[in-house]
Amino acid sequence: MASSPPASDDDRYQDDLWEQRTHARILVSDSEAGSIIGRGGSAITSLQSTSGALVKVSRRGQLLPGTDRRVLLVSGLFHQVMDAAEIVLQKILYQGGQVIDERATVVLVVPDACCGVLIGKGGTNIKSLAEASNAGIVISRHDKHYGLNDRLVTITGNLDNQLQAIFLILSELLEDERYSRIYAGALFLGCEDYGPDEHGERYHSRSNTPIRSPDNNDDARESLTIAIADEHIGAVIGSGGSKIREIIQFTGAWIKTSAKGEFIAGTTDREVVISGTREAINTAEGMIMHVVSAARSRSNGSAEKPPLKPDTTPQQQEQSTTNDMQ
Repeated sequence: MASSPPASDDDRYQDDLWEQRTHARILVSDSEAGSIIGRGGSAITSLQSTSGALVKVSRRGQLLPGTDRRVLLVSGLFHQVMDAAEIVLQKILYQGGQVIDERATVVLVVPDACCGVLIGKGGTNIKSLAEASNAGIVISRHDKHYGLNDRLVTITGNLDNQLQAIFLILSELLEDERYSRIYAGALFLGCEDYGPDEHGERYHSRSNTPIRSPDNNDDARESLTIAIADEHIGAVIGSGGSKIREIIQFTGAWIKTSAKGEFIAGTTDREVVISGTREAINTAEGMIMHVVSAARSRSNGSAEKPPLKPDTTPQQQEQSTTNDMQ
């Protein structure tokens, strides 16, 4: 029996890529969110079952600041995220078997800190991504943030063009560890849960888990100590410890904060120790920093930005492919 030919380096890279964990945030209108969720959550439950990805939608009325859209968060292995994205885009582009818009737009939410990877020196990388996918790709201006510190990546084209563009963009973002380290998991806060799934069972089964010191967790493989300004520690802990419990229950990490009045030497910062697996630590850190950023924005009284209208076209959005580099 003849043996299979050896896999090429490209094949091995593709296989490795498909098995890496990633996530994507997509803006959706209320009507699109309703189509994705379905009656009683039936459609989103089916979507999760079919793709294997974890899919969350921000609650009605919880819009990405600076826009009039809700946030759809898809996470899982790369191939699961892409499978889920295809189903989501089909729901957005097609209705009742009819094409709504052959060249509709899809908008990704990407951390500002990671957009330099997409743009490249002199805009060369974003041009290459657009040419390779045959899609229009526009990144909002670096001085106009949405949410806390996010920018919008608008993709225009048919379904295949859009999927190829999303694939290429997520591939690029995987090269930047900040994309997963800082933001993964942070935006599950404030999202609805629909239907049981392996992710939900994992976290919901820990609903009575107490806040423990890392020393009490025999399974903890690593620990991370971060400094949080004293004025923001209350937001991290939450009323009666509700917020820190939510983070513990979601991530599986153990989190301990220094006592009131106990500061890191020479500062007025409180010490927060996170213990667990590397993935749990990274996700918990991202969620904590998201809470801190939100608290800082509230204390600074940051003004709300004008909304992104549903009929906004890429040409009407801020161009940043060539004349706005990072």
